[in-house]
Amino acid sequence: MNTEKPVKKKIGKKAILFRALIVVIVVVFGALLVRKLLDQISIFDIKEAFFGMYRPTLIGAFAVLLIGNFFRAYRKDILVGSDHIGMGDMFLVSMIRNAFNMVLPARTGELSYIYVLTNRFKFPLEVGVSTLMVALIFDLAIVFSLIVIAIIIVGINAYSISSVSVILIAAALLIFSLLILFYIANIIDFVLIAYRKLLNRYNVRDNRLIYRIYKKLLDISKNLKIIRERKIYWKVYLSSIAIRVLKFTGYYLIIHAILSPIAMGGYKFSNLNFWEILLATAAAEISAVLPTHALAGFGTYEYAFAIPLMILGFSENTALITGFTYHLVVLLYTVILGIISIIIISMPFYRIKKNKLEENKL
Repeated sequence: MNTEKPVKKKIGKKAILFRALIVVIVVVFGALLVRKLLDQISIFDIKEAFFGMYRPTLIGAFAVLLIGNFFRAYRKDILVGSDHIGMGDMFLVSMIRNAFNMVLPARTGELSYIYVLTNRFKFPLEVGVSTLMVALIFDLAIVFSLIVIAIIIVGINAYSISSVSVILIAAALLIFSLLILFYIANIIDFVLIAYRKLLNRYNVRDNRLIYRIYKKLLDISKNLKIIRERKIYWKVYLSSIAIRVLKFTGYYLIIHAILSPIAMGGYKFSNLNFWEILLATAAAEISAVLPTHALAGFGTYEYAFAIPLMILGFSENTALITGFTYHLVVLLYTVILGIISIIIISMPFYRIKKNKLEENKL
């Protein structure tokens, strides 16, 4: 197989116009959704829900989300595996990444993590790309398991099946996700073998896109094997579970803070099902991956959140107001922390450790 990198082509006018058109379509689509959303609910209701939130639960939600962000920083820190960057540094990097992810469409904010690592901390590009890809693989496996568990539990509650069955199903799914993650390097190796045979058979070696996909799969397989060799696999796996559980718990507490006041139904913890809220917040999170996700996700985020709740019996008005308020709270919280982190990391007094980077394996 030809291992030479394809020559980079200049972006033509047609490509630029096409990308500009996509941006315009996404922005217009988002604006139309927001307009439709505001036609269905009133600004007064949103204002009342926002300023009427139950403060103790809201503060608890922020604390839980902050702890989750420390776990995220810890995971990135052990993946990078260098004394050149500490937990405090990685926490700020994670805050910046979160903020850009909330604002930019289709999860393009993930690139901010790579940018900060390479430009501020002078890591090679491969370090940022490889650690990001590995973290995303773990996140996808855990989120998928949690969503399946939530669907099963919500369904089981409707048919009064015992809690023992729920626990067994949840345990089985978590074990299944662990097995997939543990053997994913071998699975990717098998895919690479098939990939190489296809490349040779159909003589498409010089296709830039196919080459890049092949190279990324190769990198992922290599880095997953390095994780196992460094004996940090369990740390990465358990911290990934902690990140997602804490994140969805924080979101649940925000929803409780919104719905707890009498004006929003006076919901208590006893009649606000955690797994139903998880499905709604997970749907909103998944909507951020779609190319239709406009600036800051307004419109798509709210409808993606509201639809599962309406299916589960919430009124349309309650679901949409809750979705809009919840989105606004998470957006403000995340962006404010991101801005503070950018300011801190950009200050002249902010010192970066001067250690060698040659020992990095990821």
